Amino acid sequence: MPDQNRDDDLHIKRIKRLQTEIADSRRMGLAVRFMHMSALSPSSRPSHVARHGKLFTGEEMLEWWATSDNSKGCRCSFAMVPVTANGRTLVPGLLTRAKAMLKKYKQQHP
Repeated sequence: MPDQNRDDDLHIKRIKRLQTEIADSRRMGLAVRFMHMSALSPSSRPSHVARHGKLFTGEEMLEWWATSDNSKGCRCSFAMVPVTANGRTLVPGLLTRAKAMLKKYKQQHP
């Protein structure tokens, strides 16, 4: 049960942080998306790995973590990414690095 409690605590903290960042970006009038960051560990689920480096709205992130067992044992995180009015990232290097990490992970874990 201690691992489950730790998972629950981690998930609660992650969701509170995401909700705060959603609210802050709205309050400040910032156009943002949230980049999903898989832990890219040997135990990472394929559905979590598949989201690594992709941009989502805050609501899409909240919905995904609330669906099925996505939050159970999850070590994923996110990063707030500023975007243009049409949704293009203002920090393309961040996405490039995430994609490179994903490519390396897939080579090491075929």
